[in-house]
Amino acid sequence: MKVKIDLEDEKLRERIVKIVQEVGFLINESSDVIITDNLKEQDRWMILVSENVPENIPEGVLDVIDPRLPDFLLRKKFEMVKVYLKFPSGILSYLEDEFEKSKRYGFPLSVIYLFFEDDGTARRVYEILRELLRSSDRFDFLKRNEIMIVLPGTSKEGAERLLKRLKRKFLRLDWTKQPILEYGIAQVEDWMETLEDLLASLESSLRRL
Repeated sequence: MKVKIDLEDEKLRERIVKIVQEVGFLINESSDVIITDNLKEQDRWMILVSENVPENIPEGVLDVIDPRLPDFLLRKKFEMVKVYLKFPSGILSYLEDEFEKSKRYGFPLSVIYLFFEDDGTARRVYEILRELLRSSDRFDFLKRNEIMIVLPGTSKEGAERLLKRLKRKFLRLDWTKQPILEYGIAQVEDWMETLEDLLASLESSLRRL
């Protein structure tokens, strides 16, 4: 993820640069989101840095961040923005709800991420998933060539069994060329405190079929 930082206060700019780089953003003019203290019209997503929340917030503002917050809270804010930018679909809200239930009640929860080289392949796999998944499972597109599967009440072992069944069906489809599939799998664990921890574990698990 890339950000452009447009702040007049040089000390604040240096502080924000350090924090967003720790979170994993890249500083770049050609950016996914602009961090600014100016509400002028922008053509991209915007994070407003302001001690006061304005009455009329433009539609493109993802969040209003108070620069007086300590660094660790600012870091959490930017982590959440990064997650939203990467997973904008409603499936993420569902995953967040299920993550909270899992942590509160100790229920197992697993998640699978699928990435395809093109959206045509993704649509064919989407139809396979309709047949494989239980009514309690939820899946949706993150982008046209990415799918996330949320499996409440399912351990990582159970998710791995589902993934094996999916891969068998995937490889049996009639392809004009060998399709590319990247996949990752993760389960809520005791050490995880936030949804970002689960998503980080999911990202680190990515493999190519």
